[in-house]
Amino acid sequence: MLKVIMNEEEGRRELQRIGVHPEGIDIMLPKLRGMVMKFREVPPQDALILKQEMLSIGGDAAVAEKALPPSSKVTDVLLMGTRKQMMHLAERLQRQYERLQLLGNEIAREMENLDKKTTMKIGDRTFSFGTRTYLMGILNVTPDSFYDGGKYTTVAHAVERAKELERQGADIIDIGGESSRPFSEPISAKEELERILPVIKAMRKEVEVPISVDTYKPEVAEKALERGADMINDIMALRNEGMVEVIKEHDVPVCLMHMKGEPKNMQVKPEYENVTEEVYSFLKERVQFAVERGIAEDRIIIDPGIGFGKRTGKGIEDNCDIIAHMRELKGMGRPVLVGISQKTFIGNILGAEKGERIEGSLGAEAVAIINGADIIRCHHVLKTKRMAAVVDRIVR
Repeated sequence: MLKVIMNEEEGRRELQRIGVHPEGIDIMLPKLRGMVMKFREVPPQDALILKQEMLSIGGDAAVAEKALPPSSKVTDVLLMGTRKQMMHLAERLQRQYERLQLLGNEIAREMENLDKKTTMKIGDRTFSFGTRTYLMGILNVTPDSFYDGGKYTTVAHAVERAKELERQGADIIDIGGESSRPFSEPISAKEELERILPVIKAMRKEVEVPISVDTYKPEVAEKALERGADMINDIMALRNEGMVEVIKEHDVPVCLMHMKGEPKNMQVKPEYENVTEEVYSFLKERVQFAVERGIAEDRIIIDPGIGFGKRTGKGIEDNCDIIAHMRELKGMGRPVLVGISQKTFIGNILGAEKGERIEGSLGAEAVAIINGADIIRCHHVLKTKRMAAVVDRIVR
């Protein structure tokens, strides 16, 4: 996977984590300012060949002391070089034995995916990811969502809000019928359907932008798609039995999100050794799971799940780490959606209550766009659209 090393301190920690000799750490630290890729648990023979090949083309590779004779144990490997050197390495590895061929294929794929521009049909609209930032407006028809619960529980109010989001520039409207705030209790599929189906039906007559439904229940997704929804935003990433079949049958886009546990327990002492690597590994596995079961890869969006089972406060800030390292997710070649708006970690940083976090939300969203986010899921569409237009002009 691609690695983003933000500073010398982070680089030193990464090299120490691998088990590089202390003297080697000082030599390699300056080299981490280029492009970095990480592979886990590489056989020692493969690791030494990777290092030799990288050195021969002007790059380098960090391996653990224990990978060197006479220990010869598996090791994580950090490849360090330019993009051109990474592609050159990939070509060399593709002429080697099978294990190294697979590594070469992965390096080539991630290099190609880094600036990949993809298109996706959502509803009757074509989204050209990589050309600009798209906005997903949030429409909660719940009585208990953390930010706007209870404001749009009638069909009339919900449709009026949807029309307002469309006027402000939303490219997609995401309807949620069950709160996923921390410690929330699940509701039945029947209750969720009673909340969202009348709204979807009415919206189809009033708005033109695609409609997404925020649900992890296959029976809810099925009925919503039959009523005219255009995509599913699944916080469980297809882990509920039956959801794969629904997505495959209707051939609609699906967003797969990372979350530890479920909303009612996701914030009960979540633990990570390396949050960005765990998020990457989880999402990569879920994409592979979906593709192996017949969902087209070009119908998949990924979401790192800001605020969902992530640590915040008391000196640990997983959400900021994920946003800072979001470029790593681009190696998968899938559009990246991120939902930051009004989250608790913004409030913790600012010391601000709900409704007072817009500046912090916009700042974090701007960094996310710079680091590769394709879709911003937000409450304040107009302000976010204006911010994104400026950032896009600078970085795209």
